[in-house]
Amino acid sequence: MIEFGDDHCSRWSGIPQNKQTDFTRRAIGLLVQGFGTGVYNLPINWKRVEWQYGRGVSFTIRASGWATYDFNQLTRLVIAAHDECIRVEINPHTFRHLKINMWPRAGRDGRMYERHPTIEDAISDFRSGK
Repeated sequence: MIEFGDDHCSRWSGIPQNKQTDFTRRAIGLLVQGFGTGVYNLPINWKRVEWQYGRGVSFTIRASGWATYDFNQLTRLVIAAHDECIRVEINPHTFRHLKINMWPRAGRDGRMYERHPTIEDAISDFRSGK
C-alpha cells in the first residue's frame, strides 16, 4: 500500500479530503505530474470532480495547452499514466473544457481491463504494429 504523507499534493486544503481514497490521491498526483505544476495551479474546480466515476475518478479541466511537445502536458500525462499504471481517457465536455477520466489498473499482467503496460512496452507494441 502506498503511503500518502502530510506533504502529498492531494492534501492541499482546496481538495475535499473526505472524498479521498488511495486511488484518488494517486490520480491527483498524476495530474500534477502531467501539468508539471503545483496542485493549487491545476485548472480544476475541485467541487465538480466526480470522485466515484464507476471504479475511477473524473476531472473536468480547461481545454488549453494540450500538446505533445511544446507545452508538453499531453506527453507528460501519458508517460506518467504508464508509470503509475492508471488508465486515462480524455473526452470533450464543453467548448472550453475536457474530462479526464482515470481508472486504476492492477498491474502489468492480466486481462486487458486489468493491466497497463509500461511506456516502453506500449512503444514497442506500437512500432511492431500491435
